[in-house]
Amino acid sequence: MTLDRVRQLLAPLSSNTPVLFSILSPLAEGADRLVLREALTLPTSQLDAVLPFETADYMRDFETPESRAEFEEFLSRARRVKRLPPTASRNEAYAQVGRYVVDHCDVLIALWDGKPAVGQGGTAEIVQYARETRCPLFWIHCGNDEGIAEELGRGVDLRPYRRLDEYNSESVGPGEVERRAKEQYQVLLRNAESQELPSENLKAVCEPLSPYYAKADLLALRYQHLYLKAGSFIYVLAAAAVAAAAAQALFWPERPRVVLIEVALMAALLGILWLGRRQRWHAKWIDYRFLAERFRSALFLALSGLETLPLRPPRHLSLAYSSEDWMVAAFSSVWYQIPWLNRSLLPFKPLKRFVMQAWVEDQLLYHERTTKRHGRRHRRLVYAGNLLFATTFVAALLHSLRIGSHQLHTVLALVAIAFPAVGGALGALRTHREYLRNASRSAEMARHLGELKAKMQAAEDPERFLPLVREAEETMLHENEDWRVVVRFHDLEPMA
Repeated sequence: MTLDRVRQLLAPLSSNTPVLFSILSPLAEGADRLVLREALTLPTSQLDAVLPFETADYMRDFETPESRAEFEEFLSRARRVKRLPPTASRNEAYAQVGRYVVDHCDVLIALWDGKPAVGQGGTAEIVQYARETRCPLFWIHCGNDEGIAEELGRGVDLRPYRRLDEYNSESVGPGEVERRAKEQYQVLLRNAESQELPSENLKAVCEPLSPYYAKADLLALRYQHLYLKAGSFIYVLAAAAVAAAAAQALFWPERPRVVLIEVALMAALLGILWLGRRQRWHAKWIDYRFLAERFRSALFLALSGLETLPLRPPRHLSLAYSSEDWMVAAFSSVWYQIPWLNRSLLPFKPLKRFVMQAWVEDQLLYHERTTKRHGRRHRRLVYAGNLLFATTFVAALLHSLRIGSHQLHTVLALVAIAFPAVGGALGALRTHREYLRNASRSAEMARHLGELKAKMQAAEDPERFLPLVREAEETMLHENEDWRVVVRFHDLEPMA
């Protein structure tokens, strides 16, 4: 009944995004396991265990062999197990794990008799903490017929669910995802064959992951294109509107209706701006790109037999995203579906060569190309801006000297008025695209990846190599987080 009510709170969501229950539990005796037994009967439910102690130490608190066996059974079903750091006392450890559950859940289900706390870490204390933090609480009264009390507090945040549903509802051209997934697999397969890596193991990981990567990558490219083109059109239209107004004033002062050209250009600018914001081109681009890059890294981690890092940015990059964002849930739900993770590792040397070539070297070359491309574009815009400034200066000087015919004076005045607007548009475009910063960031990233590649080359055994695979994931994840901080505040804006 309680789970049905939680499901109702998430409605109406489309059929593209079914509600899956993820139960966060310490697996303690009593109420915790009662909830688990009921929730895990649902075919789509998943268990995340959070333990107050190391497993052997925790099992000392269970009274019977049957209870310890049940704990081990639940623990074996958990898709993820987190052990909290040690505390000064056992009661404090139980209080810590209870607060952790409250801090990391969407809703808290508590079986409680309503009596005050008699010690630290009990149900009453955790319920009170949930009330203080305004965590949505479903209180099932024990020992009476009062039923279930709902204390929704801050309410269930539906924004991540809506964003995830929006992503799931996105359509890509017929066969595009399959085609892109097949292309990626063929590229990886050629790399694997050249490094003598068994193709059947690569296929086992690619089959579940590639379609997700392909869709996220295609959608990220779509919205990147729309966002960047929209920004370019806005700056061009703004400069053209200034030129149209100046031309009317200088050449056709007796025809005020010519100013309607400026009005039409400004209306088109505002229309593009409204459409881009309404359809969230900018937010979708950076969110979908983040998701695509996580899927890319996941493939190589899965092949290496490594878990992904928890998606929680460091404090200095906390503006990048939140651990509650929809992309985190989307990635986690896919990651834990990969069936091959628990198998033995691939032969070390072929795996090492494959990871270096298909992942680290591939990303190294990408950042080297990006550095050159953005550097060229930045220089071109700087040269164009300097040329426009020089032309404006000369035009203004000649106009002030009154040299030549009246028609020439009028043209010079138009140049002196319009060219600064064009230069401003180019400057805004250069700032909007962050060419120089992105070129510098990619150059630094290429340097880091080059150092990692050299370390990987020198690693002669898995004990030295696998930490470097983990370091590569951290490096790429932090680079993506830093990129999101840079671009997330560059949404489409009208030129003043």
